[in-house]
Parts: sequence; C-alpha cells; structure tokens
Amino acid sequence: MSTASHQIGWKTAAAIVVSNMIGTGIFTTLGFQLSDITNTYSIFLLWVIGGILALFGAFCYAELGSHFKGNGGDFIYLKETYHPLFGYLISWVSLIIGFSSPVALAALAMSKYLSVFDYSFGNGFAIIAIFLVAITLSFSLKTSSRFHNFFTFIKIAFIIVLVILGVGLSDSPEIGNSLNFSDSWQNEIMLPAFATSLVFVTYSYTGWNSASYIAGEIKDVQKNLPKSLIIGTVFVTVSYILVNYIMLKHAPVSQLAGKEDVMGEAAVNMLGLSFGKIVNIFIALQLIATISGYLWVGSRLTQALQRYPHLETAFCWE
Repeated sequence: MSTASHQIGWKTAAAIVVSNMIGTGIFTTLGFQLSDITNTYSIFLLWVIGGILALFGAFCYAELGSHFKGNGGDFIYLKETYHPLFGYLISWVSLIIGFSSPVALAALAMSKYLSVFDYSFGNGFAIIAIFLVAITLSFSLKTSSRFHNFFTFIKIAFIIVLVILGVGLSDSPEIGNSLNFSDSWQNEIMLPAFATSLVFVTYSYTGWNSASYIAGEIKDVQKNLPKSLIIGTVFVTVSYILVNYIMLKHAPVSQLAGKEDVMGEAAVNMLGLSFGKIVNIFIALQLIATISGYLWVGSRLTQALQRYPHLETAFCWE
C-alpha cells in the first residue's frame, strides 16, 4: 500500500477514467452506425445502453477494488477469487491487447489528425509521442498526476466547448442535418445492425475500469474509487450523447454514413474549413491524455505481476 505522500485523490482517478474512455471511438463510430441506423432515438439508445453497461461494470469494480485495495485490477481480482492461472493469463492479454494496442492506435490516430494541414506525420511521430509521454510519467506520482490532469483538462474543456458551440449554433439549411425523430426507431432496434452497432459502442466505452488498476495509489480507496469510477463513467456517457447530437445536427446522413472522420465533417460544416481543422488539432491533443492514461494503468498491471513471488504456481491446481 502506498503512503499518503504517494497517493492520488478521486479527481485524478476520475481523470484517468475519463482519459481512458474518451479516445477516437466517439469521433468515428457514428459514421458506421449511420450506414444502417438513421433514427436519432436509435442512436441515442445505443449510447445510453453502452453507458449503462459501463456503469454496471463500474459498480462491480468499485466493490472489487475497495475490497482488495491493491494495484493490478483484473490480475488481482482473478488471482485472488479464482486461481492464479487466470490472473496470469489475463495480465498478458491485457498488456498486449488491452493496453499496448490502444496506446499504439491512439498515437497513430494522433499523427493522422495532425496531418490536417497537409504535413505527413508517420509512424516515427507516433513512437516519439509514446516515448515522451512515458518519460514524463516516470519521474514521480505527483508529476504524473499534474501532467495527466492537465491534458485531461484539455480533453474535457474541448468536449464542453464543442458541445456548447454545436448546440448553440444553428444548422445550415443548405447543408441539412441527420436528425430524425420519427417512429422508425421501433423497427431499427430489432435489426441485426443495431446489435452490431452496440458492439462498436461498447468498444468506445472501454476504460471505465481503469482506476481500479491503481486502487493501491488512491487515498481512502473505499470512498474515492467508487466515486471516481461512477463520476467518470456518467460524465463520459453524457458527453457521448451530446457529441453525437451535435454531429447529427450539423451534417446530413449522406455526408457522414460510412465515413471515419465524422467529427471533422461536422466541424467543417459548423465552423468553416479553417476552424474545422483546428477541431482536428484538438482531437489530436486530447489523445495525449488517452496515451498517458493507458501507460499509467498498464504499468501498474506489470508492477502487480512482477510482485507475485511464485509465478510458476499459477500452473498448479494444488
């Protein structure tokens, strides 16, 4: 257990939850949904269901994290409640797929969004970005908290400003919008495409459990871990619904359906070409917090794994 001087409060823990959840998914998923699901109620329902599922998970992990109180998340929970073998296996799955892959994808997406001004950022830029963030997180817990909180603030401020502008500005009659509040949602929610879209939505909510991986570093964990998980998840759910609303409001289905950069398309319609490019820059900047969050949490899983003294017993059922 960390000493008081090496612990973080619920705000930093909630920032980790928010930064891990909000990545590129919210800015890209709508385009794939609109290929088959066009009713606004249907789309909102998808994101509400995803938020509820994430919240149910947050409740469960709040209980587990408050009970075990150590770093490691799934590794600790499976090792202690079932068998060390399950903890060992999930740790490698998480390190390779759950953390390393999202970090790489976020860095690559960052280089793509920064290419909006006709300058090509390649894989080298993504590698350097990951390396610099990792170095910054290596000094101390206090430095890590300040760095992560700063870029999470940029992420949250960007979302809030984007929503305020999107709701406040009128949609262009010449361009049109994708808002459809008819009764067709009753048929759409029964389509296989609705279930498929829900899978993409759940991916966008990935990260709701991130604070549980650093439960050993949270002050008054029994109080602050549940608070950080629940507040972070609820904030992201509301943000996702509002961001989808402004994208639907400021671009027609024909412009968004099948597209990856749907936020960029809507931003150009909403703010003009120059300001639309600036939105892409902020989407890239908010991904720094995503990279930071995954590196912070993933490293604690590695730490928990190496502290397990008799790893070979994970393959024994005695």
